Amino acid sequence: MKKLWMILALLTFVAACSDKKDEQAQNPENVPLEKALEEGEQIVVQPNFDIKFEEVTYAYKLGKTQKGCDKGSDIVCAIDLYMKCTLNFKDSECAKNKLPKFVFMDDESLQRPTEMSFKITKIKPIDANMIEVYTESTCNGMWFGLCEGNIIYVLSNKSGSWVVKDVYAMENF
Repeated sequence: MKKLWMILALLTFVAACSDKKDEQAQNPENVPLEKALEEGEQIVVQPNFDIKFEEVTYAYKLGKTQKGCDKGSDIVCAIDLYMKCTLNFKDSECAKNKLPKFVFMDDESLQRPTEMSFKITKIKPIDANMIEVYTESTCNGMWFGLCEGNIIYVLSNKSGSWVVKDVYAMENF
C-alpha cells in the first residue's frame, strides 16, 4: 500500500510539473517573436534610442536647420521633421505623408513660429504601431497653441519608420 501511495504521489508531481510547462509555453511573453507573429500576436514596436532623451533639449531656428537627422532615434527624427516643417513647410524635406495636414496650411494669421524647442519627458506605447511622446516645448509663435507647454506627439510606425500623425496640447500630464 505504501508503494501505491508513492507511485500516486510521483504521478501527481509529474502531472503538476507538465501543466506548468504547458502554461509557460502558452504565455505570450515566452513565445519566440517569429512564432507569435505566425499566431497573430500583437507585438509592440520598441522605440530605438541611442541617447537618454530626458537629458536633451532640441532647439530650432528658422533658416538655421540642417538637412536630414542625426539625433540617434527614429522617434526624435520624426519630431525633428515636424519642427523643421512647422518653421518652414516649403522645405524640400517636408513630405505630406509624414506630417499632419495642418503643418502645410499657408495663412499669415496662424503666426507660424520662427524658433522652437522640445524636450521629451515620457514615451507611452498605445498599440503595436503607435506611441505618444510627451514633451515640454517652447516657441515664439501661436501655431494653434501646439508649440508652447506640454505638447504630445502621436507617432505611427509606417513600414519601419516613425511619423508624426497628430499633435495636441495638454495643460498638465
